[in-house]
Amino acid sequence: MYTIVIIWDSKNVEVTQWEEAPMVITWKDREVSLRAGPRERVDQNGVAGKVAVYLPDELTEEEFQELFALHEKNIPELRLHS
Repeated sequence: MYTIVIIWDSKNVEVTQWEEAPMVITWKDREVSLRAGPRERVDQNGVAGKVAVYLPDELTEEEFQELFALHEKNIPELRLHS
């Protein structure tokens, strides 16, 4: 099972669970693509899991970097280095 973080924009992030982490998928009628991961992450309780981050295809790599940094402090799953 993968923890999936979908960053929609500067105000909207969704965290869900998927069986797989495909490169591209249509989710909620929008095409999103894998931008980071899957990476191993250990949470505060010592539980390991795989996290993958997705973004709508129309957003650029620069926008991804900005949005990731913006949400990282509020979404624990984005702290992939933890």
